[in-house]
Amino acid sequence: MKQRPDLRHPAIRTLHLAVLQEWRWQMVALFLLLGAGAALVCVFFRQNAILTAIGLLCLLAAIRSMRQLAGNYRVENNRLFQLLCRRPGEIVWIYSVVTQRMPFGLEFTRHGILYFRLLDGDQISISLPESQLRLVTHYLRRCLPHATFGYSRDREQWYLASPHLLLREEPGAGK
Repeated sequence: MKQRPDLRHPAIRTLHLAVLQEWRWQMVALFLLLGAGAALVCVFFRQNAILTAIGLLCLLAAIRSMRQLAGNYRVENNRLFQLLCRRPGEIVWIYSVVTQRMPFGLEFTRHGILYFRLLDGDQISISLPESQLRLVTHYLRRCLPHATFGYSRDREQWYLASPHLLLREEPGAGK
């Protein structure tokens, strides 16, 4: 039996903060696109029809994307949390990648990305501080006993062949 994640657990709060941070960065990028589109329209409205059209397209794309993104502001509406709470069986493989930034050979930062691979072949990725990856992964192992954890080339090949190959039998399922 799959556990429903406790939304008050520190690992879930960490995921929530990471999702919220990504949402904010996406909104910042869309505001920049909106500003660039508005600037193109204002500056080139009477001089260049092509740049005005590009500006209008940027405005429309930014507004459309902002409307879609506004619906994902609440955690309950985020796809990852929808899957964790309502359809955890669709998450088949979870692994993380840690990136080090080392300008001039000096370690500057370490940051991780947690990948969730799904039964339908899609993926969700969340950027997390490296120090939080272990906490979140350990908690997800308990909530998603059917999922495979960790990256290897073999697992990637199995996933490409069929995501069902990465589903593990849950303890006590055969009894």
